[in-house]
Formats: sequence, C-alpha cells, structure tokens
Amino acid sequence: MNRTAYIAGKISGLPKRDVEIKFDMVAKELSAMGYHVVRPVAVSDDSKTWDDAVRSDIKQMLECDEVHMLPDWQDSRGAQLERDIALRLGMEVVYH
Repeated sequence: MNRTAYIAGKISGLPKRDVEIKFDMVAKELSAMGYHVVRPVAVSDDSKTWDDAVRSDIKQMLECDEVHMLPDWQDSRGAQLERDIALRLGMEVVYH
C-alpha cells in the first residue's frame, strides 16, 4: 500500500509530550498497515503563530490520500478546519 495518511487532532493547549504520545499511537498503527504517515506534531514549530501553523499543516494534508481524525478532533479549531476542507475536497476521512 502506498497511501499517505494525515493525522488530525487537538494540539493547542495540551502538554507537548501528551500530544506526541497520542499522535504516535495512531501513526504506529497506520505505519503497520503500510501507510506513509504525516503528523503535524512532528513538524510543528513553536515559533509559528497558530494561523501560520495551520496553513502549513493544511498544505501537508492536501498532499495526503486520507485524513485520520483523533477522538478529540472536535475540541480543536485546526482539526475541525482540516476535516471540513478534506470533506469538501472529497478526501477520505477516517475517525479513530
């Protein structure tokens, strides 16, 4: 399988380590299934504004085949936006 999965979920306001752990769990699961995984938390830059970070994340998401939503996606403005864009573009959205 050569599909690429983008993982979306709440990042802002949470301890960085907790965010990394929850994204890593799903990334490992998807990698084991043969996906190439894109995690916005892996390339996050703490010096960026929220707007700049989300714009960068969306650019990465648009290069993926699927968007995988973590259970807390509804608590995240960025993840909600990513989901809305993915659905409007006809991308596959998977809920964990």
